[in-house]
Amino acid sequence: MFRRCLTVFVLAFATVFLNVSQALACPMCKMALETDDPAPRAYMVSILFMLGMVGGIFAGMIGFLYWLSRSERAALDAAGYQHLFENGVSEHAANPGV
Repeated sequence: MFRRCLTVFVLAFATVFLNVSQALACPMCKMALETDDPAPRAYMVSILFMLGMVGGIFAGMIGFLYWLSRSERAALDAAGYQHLFENGVSEHAANPGV
């Protein structure tokens, strides 16, 4: 599962960065970067920071949910409820007369 996610991430990353030449082709951005004015670079850095924050927050949430699911599964295994993972039903639901 991890390898598949890593492969998808690497392919998406490569796809984005293989098209960088098209992103750099914006005439207004090129003209703004050719001047000595620091404002365009400041805008670029602030946009990258905001995008990085969004990615960081999503990565943190995904990491937390992964950790939470692993710890809950470990707690259920320790409490003797591993049969829930094997067949998807509780013993009471499988044997209602008991």
